[in-house]
Amino acid sequence: MQMCPTRVFASGTASIEECLAPVLLLLIFSILVAGCSATGSEPEVEAPAAPTGLEATSQNGAIGLSWNAVGEADTYRVYRGTSSGVEASGSPLETGISPAGYTDETAENGTKYFYVVTAVVSENGESAESDPSGEVEKTPFADPPDRP
Repeated sequence: MQMCPTRVFASGTASIEECLAPVLLLLIFSILVAGCSATGSEPEVEAPAAPTGLEATSQNGAIGLSWNAVGEADTYRVYRGTSSGVEASGSPLETGISPAGYTDETAENGTKYFYVVTAVVSENGESAESDPSGEVEKTPFADPPDRP
């Protein structure tokens, strides 16, 4: 009983190595092609630096945010939570922010909020987001003193 079928040529039968050579070449070619990016050799968009200097100001039913602009950033995203450790991997509170400032008018008086900001670079339909800024905490009040 034969383990591998052989092909018959005018000169006789082919060995297993001769049968598998085209299959191996096709497999190697497929692996090489799969390793190439779909866009060719174009580099990916590089993430900008994280915003610094994030500050928050209490307002009546709002929190004002400001931060230092990141030179290479096109826009910013703001993330908010009601406990420390805001994740910048979830849904942002706001996107497409430009310039470096934002007022959260959805904040409710008396509720403590935590914020982080990320910078975003967009190029050729691709975008990259920075690491988050440092976190700030503020609580809006009807008569807002500058409270944490």
